[in-house]
Parts: sequence; structure tokens; C-alpha cells
Amino acid sequence: MLGLIQFNPVRGDVAANLRSLKSLSQKALGEGATLLVMPEMAATGYRFATPDLVIPLAEPVIGRTFDAFAILAEQYRVHIVAGFVESSDDKLFNSAFAISPDGKLAAHYRKRLLYTDDTTWATPGDLPYPEFTTPFGKATIGICMDINGTEFPNHVRKTKPDVICFPTNWIDQDLDYIHQYWAWKLKGYAGYLLAANRWGNEDGVGFWGRSAILHAGKIIRSAPATGDGYILLEM
Repeated sequence: MLGLIQFNPVRGDVAANLRSLKSLSQKALGEGATLLVMPEMAATGYRFATPDLVIPLAEPVIGRTFDAFAILAEQYRVHIVAGFVESSDDKLFNSAFAISPDGKLAAHYRKRLLYTDDTTWATPGDLPYPEFTTPFGKATIGICMDINGTEFPNHVRKTKPDVICFPTNWIDQDLDYIHQYWAWKLKGYAGYLLAANRWGNEDGVGFWGRSAILHAGKIIRSAPATGDGYILLEM
């Protein structure tokens, strides 16, 4: 069963956010999710004006966020994908990891195409788009703004993953066709897009919510604009 989490983090309160995310995850996993995707920077919040504000929240790939979900991945024998703030060699990245059912690192990715709010602190990603095997076939990871460029959509069309894990913090632009926009950017892709978005507000900037599962460009499941929760799709 495919699954994703929608969540509104409290910026900077990693401990509280991880508690809430783990609770939501346990409910989704308890209902049968075997591949679960969480939003971009799920445990930290998103908007940081300077590197000094995000440095205290940064961590290595195998850090507190990974450890929190590795326990669940191993307990339920599932894959879990989540976004986090990565610190590596004195650089900061907007990153994501995938955890395998044995609680180990299955994939690691750094956002390549940065949004305006990333440029205040993050370094553009320097890793290839990852590939890992799930019960649903080959999976990859792209983060939010990546879908707006040409590199990631072209990569998807070329490599044809069965599942795209898509952690995002998509901003509310007062538009109602974002799902259709994602489908258009991935035109020709016949697999599943698991778009785990956040909702809520930071510094007066709203986030779109409406996390969704798309298949071959069509909306299969969609969350409301607000509210923590999860979406599941029986396969």
C-alpha cells in the first residue's frame, strides 16, 4: 500500500515535530502502508532567513530524524522517505533519505534546483537522482522545486521509475491546478507520483496542502488544503 503524510511543522521544534510525525506514521503503517513519504524538511519547518538559524537543526544523513524513522521502518518492514536539513563538510543541503525495511539507508538525495527560500542557506545538491527498489518497483526521489526544471522531469521520462517519492513544501499561490501542473511537467510519465506536502503558514507565507497520489498524470487520492493526516492507496 502506498502512503504519504501531510503535516504542518512547528518551525525549529524538531523534537515535537518528530513526535507528531511518528504518531501519524504509526497510524498509516498500522493501516497497511508499505511505502510512506513525508514532506520536505518535515521535522524542522522551511523558511530560514540565514544559515545561522538552520545550523542548529541540521544533521548528518544518519542523524536523529533518520533514527526516529528507522525504528518504524524496521518494526513494520517498510520503506520510509522523509526530507531533512543535512550538514556535510561545512555545507548545508535540503535533503531527503529513503529507509529500507531493515532500518538501513536505501537512498540519499540533495535538492538540486533551489527555491528562493532555500538560497538563503542551502547549497545546490551534488548527488545523482537516486534509485532504490520497493515492492512496487523502482523508486526515485525529487524534492519540490526539482519538478519545475527540465532535468528532473527528463530524468524521470528517461529512466521510467515506477514510483516518484516527492517531498515538497509547495507554497499556496492561490491556484487550484497545481496537481495538473505536476502532471504536465511529468507528461509521458506512466508511474505513481507521491507528493507529500505541508500545510500551514510561516512568516505570512501559506503552504498549499493538498498532498496527493497521481498515477499517469491523473489524481487518485488527494488531501484537503489544511490538516495533518495521511493518504493511502491499496495496490
